Amino acid sequence: MKISINRQSNVSIRQQIYLEISQRIRSGLIAPDFKLPSVRELAKDLNVSLVTAHQVYKMLDHSNLTESIRGKGTFVRSAKDDTLDTNNPSATFDWQLSVPDYLPRASFWSQSTVRLPSNILDLASASVHHSLLPMHLVQTSIRQTLDNSPSSLGKYANFQGDSDFILALIDYLKVISIDLTPHQLIVTSGTQQGIDLFARTFLGPGDIIGVETPCFSGAIDAFRLSHVNLHPIPVDSNGIRVDILEDLVPYTRFKAIYTVPTGQNPTGAIMSLSRRQDLLNFARQHNVLILEDEPHRELEMDKIKCSILPPPLKMLDTDGRVVYLKGFSKFLFPGMRLGLLAADGSIYNRLLAAKSIADLGSPLWLQKSLVPFFRNPQLFSSIRKMNTVLDSRRKTVLQTLDSLLDPRIIRPKQTAGLHLWLSMPKGIHTDFLIPEAHRRGVHFLPGSIFYPGEPETNHLRICWTNLTDVDLPKALKLLCELLNDAVLHPDLFS
Repeated sequence: MKISINRQSNVSIRQQIYLEISQRIRSGLIAPDFKLPSVRELAKDLNVSLVTAHQVYKMLDHSNLTESIRGKGTFVRSAKDDTLDTNNPSATFDWQLSVPDYLPRASFWSQSTVRLPSNILDLASASVHHSLLPMHLVQTSIRQTLDNSPSSLGKYANFQGDSDFILALIDYLKVISIDLTPHQLIVTSGTQQGIDLFARTFLGPGDIIGVETPCFSGAIDAFRLSHVNLHPIPVDSNGIRVDILEDLVPYTRFKAIYTVPTGQNPTGAIMSLSRRQDLLNFARQHNVLILEDEPHRELEMDKIKCSILPPPLKMLDTDGRVVYLKGFSKFLFPGMRLGLLAADGSIYNRLLAAKSIADLGSPLWLQKSLVPFFRNPQLFSSIRKMNTVLDSRRKTVLQTLDSLLDPRIIRPKQTAGLHLWLSMPKGIHTDFLIPEAHRRGVHFLPGSIFYPGEPETNHLRICWTNLTDVDLPKALKLLCELLNDAVLHPDLFS
């Protein structure tokens, strides 16, 4: 078991080891019923004392992640969920557990809805149902490209991206008050690749990145893979708490900050303009990079006009300190996985070099096929129509939750983006609700996957945009019944 220990960290060695093992268990990277190394083996492998190793296993047992059996060892607890049984003959490959890996966690993968049976209603996926997408515009754009640019199927794109596609994106972004130039942009395979490129390029063992907490699980997974130290920074209704960042400066040297300032994932918060300016001032004063992830701006076009919605941090950045990620998967074409990264100077050059190593450039034909789409004058009209439907759905969802949910279950009164963050009473572990949720026919994301360190376990995230108007009320009713039962009878779900 490969575990990175930073002996200069303010976090105790015992806590570092515990977090590494617990996150692998929660991610499914360490299988249920797997026997962990003995206390003596763990102490020897990690060069720690027997007392430390024993304390780690005691903490895992206390967290209900493992069970230590006298004379036999410590085993990962099994939380059997029959709805996800894929008849995988895992026992045949037990020998593979002896092959060490360097994956610290993969919570986003472990909660993937790809494995869900079709009869389970999905309140987890952060995407818009295909019936609301501007499919006619995409189809027209693809047909036009097949007719006019068939040769693009036989060519590679350059590392930065197709020049025609980049120019189309620049014109599109200007409509939502984002002014960028071609030499700032890199086309990516969604924002997840942008996060990965940033982590590969600028983060390594011993570096510290401050992350909003709770935080997008895919970002945590990518940062953990670089074996960086993640420092959780709380968020409130105005975004990341810059005052806490300031308080930590005497003890913590941040190299970067990760933030989703518009429709924060998973809480839905919108960072205020003053908070954005405070964050940029903090970054300048302490020589910190900012990775800004913005997938939701267009979804707020009608609820909060773009002229009122605070501009991206990148538009307020005067010295190239912000690396900006823009995704289109959430509301235009989830299946195509295209996004962009914007940076300046040598930061840009190094990220472009990392992109060339990662995949030699995003697919050319896909970029060509979307040039007419982004230049279509009907595009923003389609987005506004979609937003009208989504805004109506959002109101319906909030009203439904208000009427059906136990008042002890807390949800934010105002939210943006695709997510709703619900908080159960303390002591209710939402991970343990998943098997029963699947038996009742509904799925959500447990809040534990959104924490870079020891998680708060009484939260959950739902997305209300991926179901039809017929299925959404059914899913909400099933969810509310489950959560209310958990509040009334917590012992049944522990």
